[in-house]
Amino acid sequence: MNYLKKFFYLLDNYMIARLQNRASTALFWYLPEPPNITSTDDLMCYKKSTLTPLYLIDYRQKLKYSLENKDGIIVLPYHKPIGNQINPEAAFQYALGLHDQYCLTKQQVWLDKFFKYADYFINIQSKDGSWNYEFDWYTSKAPWHSALAQARGASVMLRAWLYTKNIIYLDAAKKALNKFSIPTHEDGFLHYFAEGQCFYFEEYPKTPTGVINGFMASLISIWELNYWINEKWLNDLWNQGMDSLKKMLPYYTTGWWSIYDLDDATPLVNVNSPRYHLLEMHYLKVLSILAVSPLIEEVYETRKKQYHKLLLKYTALGTKLLRKIIYK
Repeated sequence: MNYLKKFFYLLDNYMIARLQNRASTALFWYLPEPPNITSTDDLMCYKKSTLTPLYLIDYRQKLKYSLENKDGIIVLPYHKPIGNQINPEAAFQYALGLHDQYCLTKQQVWLDKFFKYADYFINIQSKDGSWNYEFDWYTSKAPWHSALAQARGASVMLRAWLYTKNIIYLDAAKKALNKFSIPTHEDGFLHYFAEGQCFYFEEYPKTPTGVINGFMASLISIWELNYWINEKWLNDLWNQGMDSLKKMLPYYTTGWWSIYDLDDATPLVNVNSPRYHLLEMHYLKVLSILAVSPLIEEVYETRKKQYHKLLLKYTALGTKLLRKIIYK
């Protein structure tokens, strides 16, 4: 895809499709997803849940997205030749939105659809616990899997288990995290971050670039499995991950804005779009409360100040657009 074609694809995906209310990958990813946990009081309510708790991020806005396959599972419309595909991370976000919508409305239709998703992914989970991406994505060749989707899927299965007490869902949740202690070069998700001399959970294990928002999202799900299941290996994953996050965060800033990953394939730093800067703020807020971490709270406050400066937003947006056109 040449530069001009890339520009028009991005224009269609991010702007024209939304104006036409037409399904696009950007339409799904850019739907709002605020945190459900913004204070210690919110966390206490979560812990006191008598049935199943709301997820720590609110994905109910994702239910506005409507493009589905013949099985009734949402698909994202990627550019040719990829076409419409199930993205496990997107589907799990949608499922968590269904769960929370049921919890807040008590309308059976939402719970039924939630279990349709849970059961669908039970049936396609591989023996090693993976939910595979069945399409190529740049240098990640199908079938590939992601720490981000695995952790989010574990949160879906956790809720199915808490609601039914059916052990099949609990087993699926645990299996989803099987590879979090296995190095990426052995087909796992654990990757070494040389600058901080620590290990983290990689979103793209075939071509690790250190996507920080994927790592943070993984930690949120690991925390809640550790809370509800309370097993040592989960506690170890949580503590190791949080120690690493604190070491990594200083490397994910330009000084004026946040950085998406440390991919050095181009000399142009991979800053976050304003939308993903906000997403990371939400994750940081939740994690600062879960970990009772003043350091993470401080990073959150810095990101928040940056986000409200219009000039920085436009600079980040322009830089991100340029990098997408030149590279990806």
